Amino acid sequence: MNDHDPVFAPTPGVPYPAAGDPAMPLLHFAGATNAGAVGLVIARGADAAGAVTGAEQVLRLALAEPLIRAVEQWLQSAWDPAPVAALEAGALYEAVVRDPALAPPGTRLWVPLGALLARPPEALRAPALAWGSRTAQLVLGTVPAAAAAPLQPGSLLWLPASFGGSGWAVRLIDPARRLPPCPAQFDLPAQRLSVPAAGAGALGVGGAERADEPRVLLQRPVQVPLDHWLGWGPPDAPFHWPVPQPWSAELRLGQAVLAHGGLLPVGAGCGLLVESVARAEVCGT
Repeated sequence: MNDHDPVFAPTPGVPYPAAGDPAMPLLHFAGATNAGAVGLVIARGADAAGAVTGAEQVLRLALAEPLIRAVEQWLQSAWDPAPVAALEAGALYEAVVRDPALAPPGTRLWVPLGALLARPPEALRAPALAWGSRTAQLVLGTVPAAAAAPLQPGSLLWLPASFGGSGWAVRLIDPARRLPPCPAQFDLPAQRLSVPAAGAGALGVGGAERADEPRVLLQRPVQVPLDHWLGWGPPDAPFHWPVPQPWSAELRLGQAVLAHGGLLPVGAGCGLLVESVARAEVCGT
């Protein structure tokens, strides 16, 4: 179970090279696949000194041959990574090798969004690889448009989804709008957000949101490991993220922020207590 583990802490005793770390210079490789460019970052050997040579690059890359073969199997594509000066991270998504049978532990794999459309083989899932976390925004639900007007400080907007009885079904969304929404549950008394383990069954999220319905978002961002977000995390390990008070939230319609406030538990559910009404405020989500 991953409790408040935003970037998967490294395994004890396993090196985790950081980009630009002078104590552990990095070798960068990249190559084209059917899903787009895929990158690889491998640390130089502990005894490496002086300028990087072609022979060193070949030898270090050979240590990642099992990882390369696993990626080719996943993407159903040839992948022939070659040395590059540096990787352009851009819209790439990162995983860190933990299994020495794949590549030197700490090796970083960078894949494009297109690669994530297919579930990776077991060799590329946790615990062999630790997939990086992404920032998500927590959508608590929608409110009827009629209930959101007129808005004034002190108004209480009920959140119908919070009265579900079996748990408050919510959505996690990607501010960059690249990843699909991720269903989750918000346990208000426990002050905790949960993404179910892979294979645990889909959570209902009340259907698609209507563009003309205002929605309430928690202002505090959430960090979710990519494999949990996409539904292929460890089958016996749901992901949990603490959501302590204060529960500051905002009411949005499209990109426009309509009001700011806070969550107010009432009975078996919850509402948004409006504290201030926004004036022509526009945000990026």
